[in-house]
Amino acid sequence: MKKSAFAPLALAAALGFSPSAASAQIEALREREAKVKKVVTDAMPAVVALVGVQGNATGSGVIISPDGLILTAGHVTEAAGEELLIFFPDGRRAKGKSLGANRSRDAGMAKITDAGDWPYVKLGDSDALEPGQWVVAMGHPGGFDLTRTPPVRLGRVVSKGQMGMVRTDCTLVGGDSGGPLFDLGGKVVGIHSSIGGSLAENRHVPTAVFEADWDRMVAGETWGSLGMMAAGVDPDRPMLGVQMEQDENGVRVRGVLPESPALNAGLKEDDVILQIDGNNAESPAWISEDISGRKAGDSVKLKVARGEEELEFDVELVRWRDLAGGLRRRGGDRPPEAPEAPQPTEARPALGVVIDAEADADGATVYEVEPKSAAAEAGIEPGDVVVEIDGQEVGGAAAMVEAIQSRKPGDQFQIKVRRGDGERELGVTLGGE
Repeated sequence: MKKSAFAPLALAAALGFSPSAASAQIEALREREAKVKKVVTDAMPAVVALVGVQGNATGSGVIISPDGLILTAGHVTEAAGEELLIFFPDGRRAKGKSLGANRSRDAGMAKITDAGDWPYVKLGDSDALEPGQWVVAMGHPGGFDLTRTPPVRLGRVVSKGQMGMVRTDCTLVGGDSGGPLFDLGGKVVGIHSSIGGSLAENRHVPTAVFEADWDRMVAGETWGSLGMMAAGVDPDRPMLGVQMEQDENGVRVRGVLPESPALNAGLKEDDVILQIDGNNAESPAWISEDISGRKAGDSVKLKVARGEEELEFDVELVRWRDLAGGLRRRGGDRPPEAPEAPQPTEARPALGVVIDAEADADGATVYEVEPKSAAAEAGIEPGDVVVEIDGQEVGGAAAMVEAIQSRKPGDQFQIKVRRGDGERELGVTLGGE
């Protein structure tokens, strides 16, 4: 029997949906399908596999200029070495080399060295991504395979901002690292970084990270450490550079960090922060949240009380890692640059917390806990201060990073945290990524 063209609408009506609503949903699906097909058709020729000439590593990447500039993950280029072979979906291959990398953000670049006019895609605006937005992931899972084109995964943005990463439910597996994440306009908005505890929740480096340090990476400069991410330190988080505490007068500056924007602007210990950009400063946590929602380079106006005076200061925010560098040069008590990371070919330890470098130096203060992480399962909460790991004192953010990255996924240990007026012992089973 011949099927009626109206059968889907009749079924929708029987289930309680109006035919007009069902028709609109079907049309939306068709539009989305058409967009995805166009993204795949236009972008796939630029999705490449990267292999070290010694065959010691493999990953993915995407070409973003006609002369063969490639965006990939920092751990892919670190493992592959300097000389690369670039494989195209149609079976062609070319010679290439690794360029620079911001390892703290797992962002890397490479370049095709053979002459040619290469297929490429354009960069999109990763800052404009919103939770629930449809995205397309491509890559070379398991390494380059001439018998198939790069698999296409359609998914949605789960969240953004946690540890400076975009999270999606696009399924990724080994070999996808360094591959591109596209919006439905066909522009690259992220680069695959790590596979989460679930195949349906994975991390991508936003393209804004590449744009922020573009010239340095193109010039071949490499800096930072993948160990930064072991404890969840976001090195690009904007900072004032003050330590704060609540007292009866409001939010008091307990200390001003060396070479910080706050010090350069003129803030002093015992100043009381009254307002930020005209908004009342309610608590240290409120100030931290307000600042974290901005970008390094933004200027904020602080109103502070100093004795009987009220003063105003314009403070230009800096990145956590830049503030860290100043502390290290001055020999401060918070050397935040993480130690060398474990070999990127192995699973990296992941606790799943963001550490607040502006908080009291007596321990490592937890600013954010990643959902479904090892920290969340152990019961660690934002605001906890980690004071000991397996009986060893934790003096600050750098000590926290070192203690975590020296372990392996699956390791079990005890973390002592200070919460309010008491302390708690929490058992942790370390995750991996």
